[in-house]
Amino acid sequence: MATKIFILTSQQFPVVSPDMDGYCARQTMPNTVQRLLVQAGRIARARWVLLSLLLVVTAVGCALILPHDRAWSQLVSSCDEPWHRIATLFSKWGDYWTGTLIITAALWLAGVALRRPAWRMAALACLLGASVAGIEVDIVRFATGRPRPGVGLPDGLYGPHFHRDYFSFPSGHTTTAFATASALAVVLPPVGIPLLAGAGGVGWSRICHRSHYPSDVWVGAWVGSLNGVVLGFAARRCRREDESKAGNTPAARPSSRERS
Repeated sequence: MATKIFILTSQQFPVVSPDMDGYCARQTMPNTVQRLLVQAGRIARARWVLLSLLLVVTAVGCALILPHDRAWSQLVSSCDEPWHRIATLFSKWGDYWTGTLIITAALWLAGVALRRPAWRMAALACLLGASVAGIEVDIVRFATGRPRPGVGLPDGLYGPHFHRDYFSFPSGHTTTAFATASALAVVLPPVGIPLLAGAGGVGWSRICHRSHYPSDVWVGAWVGSLNGVVLGFAARRCRREDESKAGNTPAARPSSRERS
């Protein structure tokens, strides 16, 4: 039933680009998602050396932060009560369900209402970036089983655990927040760049609430950013493809009378 509803919805609200000169890029939502993922895979394969180096930077940074995790966590979490209230707001609205999904839906609906196909493509890019990054870190969190700072257990990796108290490494909130902001920073910089500052606030709030160590936030920020940037550039490639096809349609090409 859910699959039927999704298919009907995507057929009712296709990614249509009637504002392109003589071209109507009528792509259903599943088709657009497939195009984005294919382009993201191509970008990742073409830039695997750079992505690997950035992952090494992430790992080295994590290793340097680890010895200071507990001290820095206590320092950040010892802030005054007004700061804790601000941190609560960042954590509440920086989650995947209350942050990424709301931003994606708002951007998608605005793109439909204002006939901006680039906005709809950007919405799907940030949704996919955050979703893929979230799945990646959830696998790592389950496998490592690092207890959260506020649990009171000695720090370490306790192995596979299903309980959320052992989901400290990496930070899921930080990952999806940076994935969302990074994708939009590539596709729609006026929207994405301010959101990067908000993503940083989300990471700070997770340390302030003793839900994560600084190293958890560091790794989550990098994993989210890498996924978001790749999906953002994938969206730009798809957009250029649509514009190129628009220029090659018979309606977009001038007739012989117009050329004369």
